[in-house]
Amino acid sequence: MMATSPDAERIPKLGKVILVGSDDETILEKRLRAAGGEVVTVKDGRTAFERAHRESFDGAVLVSRGLLINVTETIFNLRDINPSMEIIVVLDRGSRYSSRFLKQLLSHPIPGTKVLTRRQLQERLQAQKVGG
Repeated sequence: MMATSPDAERIPKLGKVILVGSDDETILEKRLRAAGGEVVTVKDGRTAFERAHRESFDGAVLVSRGLLINVTETIFNLRDINPSMEIIVVLDRGSRYSSRFLKQLLSHPIPGTKVLTRRQLQERLQAQKVGG
């Protein structure tokens, strides 16, 4: 099963992005920066919510490492602060919950939220960097 949504073909032009749940200096963070994003990395949804109250972000990339409820709560909290925020959920295949999480998320999509694997996001960011 491919982790994508119909509007996931192109990643919007990056501005200031909050990267949630990713380890420091990951390939993902480096690719976001290389694609033109100003990246702020935080460990969890609660920290992302607190940071989004203090700073303005154009988008968020949430790396799923746990249960659907945590990611869903983070999405809705960030949308309460900025309803137009671009949000991408990246599935962490290392999580034992990833296939169950994917099924749940695709069966109950959140409007305006893209669901991608790490590889799909990296490929789209690379294409955007090359294609301008």
